[in-house]
Amino acid sequence: MEISMGIQGCFSKSLLLSASILVLWMLQSSQAALHIQKIPEQPQKNRDLLLSVQGVPDTFQDINWYLGEETYGGTRLFTYIPGIQRPQRDGSAMGQRDIVGFPNGSMLLRRAQPTDSGTYQVAITINSDWTMKAKTEVQVADGKMEAHSGCDLLSKEYEPDDVTWEGRSSGRPH
Repeated sequence: MEISMGIQGCFSKSLLLSASILVLWMLQSSQAALHIQKIPEQPQKNRDLLLSVQGVPDTFQDINWYLGEETYGGTRLFTYIPGIQRPQRDGSAMGQRDIVGFPNGSMLLRRAQPTDSGTYQVAITINSDWTMKAKTEVQVADGKMEAHSGCDLLSKEYEPDDVTWEGRSSGRPH
């Protein structure tokens, strides 16, 4: 009798440990499923930047975007709460930025500036016990092209006599 109770207790502890490991793994994999894609990948000064979030579940309570390594009220850009008349609530880090939040978790930064560079983090609250997070680094270039950017052909001004067309007898490009 004592031996079977000991085995049963050991089995229960092993099962509990396995279940705990499985839950932790599922939580980590769900966080890894959230991803931010920068569009364009290399943002330029005075151009729009879309931070597109992939892996957002169909239902959630709210979305918070932050600028910086820390996620607290002082670094919050905005909160997006779906289902209300004005779903976007600007945070203290918004400043003079022109940012639009979307129901899919993405955000559009209009007319990005080099001062907008930094760590952008999104936190999506699923329920009181579960928040999905992702972050990305943004470096907004000042818009000046480097000397050899691979566009040398485009930088030269051509006169009409410099250009020849081949392959057509009409002399006009098709």
